[in-house]
Amino acid sequence: MNRKYVLLLLLIVAVSRGLINGKTIHAGKWNVDVDVTNGAVTATFGGDTILNRSIASWGLNDRITSFSECNEISVKSAKIDNQVLGKSTIVKVVGIKVAEAKAELRLVLAPKTPHMLVDLTVSGPASAKGLNFMEPVDNRSAITLDGRENLQLFVPYDNDAWVRYSVKKFGQESNESYEIGGLFDAVSRRGLVVGSVDHDNWKSAIKYKTEGVNRVVGLQLYSGVTSSFTRDVRSHGVIKGTSVSSARFYVALTSDWRDGVEAIADATAKLWPNETKPGPRPFGWNSWGDLQTKINFDNANEVVEFFAENLARSFHGADSTVVIDLDAFWDFGFKPEQHREFVKQCKSHGFKAGIYYCPFTDWGNNQEVVVAEAPGYKMGDLYLRHDGVPIEFDGAPALDPTHPGTKARIERQLKEFIDWGYEYVKIDFMAHGAYESDHHYDPDVTTGTQAFNRGMSFIDSIAGDKLWINLSIAPLFPARYAQSRRIGCDAWNNIGSTEYTLNALTYGWWLDHMYYFNDADHIVFKEVSEGENRARLTSSAITGVYFLGDNFSSSGEESVKERARMMACNDEINDMARKTKSFRPVRPGRDEKASNIFEGTAPGYRWVALFNYDEPECEISFSLNEIGLDGTQIDSAVELWTGEPVTIDREGKIGITLPGKDARVVKFKLK
Repeated sequence: MNRKYVLLLLLIVAVSRGLINGKTIHAGKWNVDVDVTNGAVTATFGGDTILNRSIASWGLNDRITSFSECNEISVKSAKIDNQVLGKSTIVKVVGIKVAEAKAELRLVLAPKTPHMLVDLTVSGPASAKGLNFMEPVDNRSAITLDGRENLQLFVPYDNDAWVRYSVKKFGQESNESYEIGGLFDAVSRRGLVVGSVDHDNWKSAIKYKTEGVNRVVGLQLYSGVTSSFTRDVRSHGVIKGTSVSSARFYVALTSDWRDGVEAIADATAKLWPNETKPGPRPFGWNSWGDLQTKINFDNANEVVEFFAENLARSFHGADSTVVIDLDAFWDFGFKPEQHREFVKQCKSHGFKAGIYYCPFTDWGNNQEVVVAEAPGYKMGDLYLRHDGVPIEFDGAPALDPTHPGTKARIERQLKEFIDWGYEYVKIDFMAHGAYESDHHYDPDVTTGTQAFNRGMSFIDSIAGDKLWINLSIAPLFPARYAQSRRIGCDAWNNIGSTEYTLNALTYGWWLDHMYYFNDADHIVFKEVSEGENRARLTSSAITGVYFLGDNFSSSGEESVKERARMMACNDEINDMARKTKSFRPVRPGRDEKASNIFEGTAPGYRWVALFNYDEPECEISFSLNEIGLDGTQIDSAVELWTGEPVTIDREGKIGITLPGKDARVVKFKLK
């Protein structure tokens, strides 16, 4: 071929790939190519492409601007010491749009691993006017992920309305994922995981579009999301300032997607440390399981006595105590003077007393009622609104966490709990405090996430080390103000409740890297089979906060009490629960279904929990290799519900037969 035609062909290819008028930064195995004509960023690590012609953008409502509209784009890099990634390289792509904005995209590259942090800052007239959309990553060209069974992970914003985590195969349409997302191979576990590590200003999301078996034709990471999943009825709040920054997003290509998600959680915890005091995993009882609206002073004390006489010898936390927790409607069943007596009764057995509160809702739903703690206001003054109309979900209007009336109510109630002697409080319907609103009382607060942070920080300032805070219905983030959080929505007794709870554990176990413990909700034994009881109790034992929920008062059924004596006093299961944090999935589930096999660890031990969600008997097989062990490491293996030894074949494989709607737990003692 004629030389000049070869050169022309090479020039055309270079232009098409953005290499002419571009700049390349090398950092170890990283290569970052920036097309300075439109700001397209391509980032590769070794032979893997992670960003492919990604163009950052920002905007207010539908008015979106991107780097491709900038008049001037420049690139520079430097060595830095990053709080999360350590000694790193930072690449800054700066775009100027004359008389409108200066945008700076930052990529912080880990030196030896395909992990990065990326964020976007905009300054100038655009930030002064305000922004409610910032998108640091938007791949305009496809990337390829190796794998035979690639999946797209959906993580919900909160745990209200029995929402589920899910995975969908490549090629299927997927919902945007909230704060955390991932694309991974179910077989090899290799994948690309992404997530926001800042939760002070924004609600953030991840969108992907996939084709075929392994093509990712679209990947967007952005701050400023609202939808029915965030329970919002209006657009995201506007942030103004000399400059406005998106959340930082952690992007990691990993050999095991589970490790990648944990790395994002650990980074979040490092950047935003949990402000509460940790303690051992709580064991206990909650009244919403069966007694519910019938809870009162007399039957609550009878539950205390039942625990002391029948369960506490085995069913107790590492501090040898249990929590007896009053849920909703305690204010109808107790006179004010009875609370101290109830707390005294709990403490006489070495127990802790717990109670329930909703700080960001008005269940009276009456705008004209005067706020007792702040008589200058009516309840309607505290409401969050959209176009002037109160914002309501789950049957209750949402309260503005920054309003002095809301704060006065919170302060009075929490101080009363502390004065009565309660040490644990379940606080519920927290997502109401994070709704986007026309405005907030505090003029510096313009987004739901900002308001939620203000409200939680205020709660923390009163609770201090005096109250263990357990969040019930709540956003997954921020995670720095509570010791524990419900991993799903309400769950009761049957195998469906077990599977629903374990759906959240399958894809949300990592939350206890930020909260100290997850919470699987109360265990209810009544009206279902012994196998379903076993499965439900096991699901809680491998998740976190470990509470029973049946009616153990004098009006409760004796058969249910006997079931509790038998199952809740399995010393091996309880010892496992005291030693471990949340188990993680050995394999993912399918679609919206939970995994049926989970692993937990503690020094010298490994446990594998197996579940059969269906009616027919089944066998579940797994290999030691799947849980990171080999036969030379095993001293003994036993199933904890039957007490039977477990056989490991020469290839390191194990098969366990499970009756319908039941569970088994294998304990490996390591050499």
